[in-house]
Amino acid sequence: MEIGEILKKIGLNDKEAAIYIALLENGPLTISGIAKTSHLHRPAVYQILPELEKRGLVSVSIKGKLKYYVAEPPTKLKTLLENLNESLESALPDLEASYKSREDKPKVKYFKGKDGIGQVFMDLVTSLNRNDTYYRYTSNTDLEKTEKYLPKNYRVIRDQKQLQRYIINNADSAKQRGPKLDRDVKVVPPESDLFDYEVSMLIYGDKIAFLDFNTETAITIENKHIAEFQRKLFKLIYNKL
Repeated sequence: MEIGEILKKIGLNDKEAAIYIALLENGPLTISGIAKTSHLHRPAVYQILPELEKRGLVSVSIKGKLKYYVAEPPTKLKTLLENLNESLESALPDLEASYKSREDKPKVKYFKGKDGIGQVFMDLVTSLNRNDTYYRYTSNTDLEKTEKYLPKNYRVIRDQKQLQRYIINNADSAKQRGPKLDRDVKVVPPESDLFDYEVSMLIYGDKIAFLDFNTETAITIENKHIAEFQRKLFKLIYNKL
């Protein structure tokens, strides 16, 4: 790797690197000499030299009425890199906090159409691990209608992973689904119209999904705090039924 590339990797820009290399290779130089050997304009040299002095890479000596600039030994570059590493270590806690804050923000996705709803169902079975549990408030949509939204291998993956599911629906919907070892169902009181809106809700992993079968649209929200809140709320209702 060329020295110029190395200098840029430790924080010098192109012009700073050019001046340092010119001084390193040509000994003490005046402003005019630096401009000539680095192929930079004098105003740029005047502007950059104080920054190199500040970093400890260039020093100044005076001979008569002229100022001569000289490159400090290359070992100074190691010190510069060490200082940069120390600054990074010091800043890491704040950087990590910013990263975590970004990760904690809810991620919202919107899906449209039959295939869009199918993507949500597929995400459920593919993102969960074996023997995981998910929770569902189901709509009045009967089994025949629901079938068209499910990907072909949805049930295969679900059953292979032995996913446990807890379901809350109404009595009519419950009759359509026979008993299963991996499914526990509770029904809302007959007088309730909770599921007359053809809307379902899924809670799985760090996600919740709302499925509107009227408009064939779906929304998923990924956030562990929101998901855990909805999971606890589901369990509270489930245990009361």
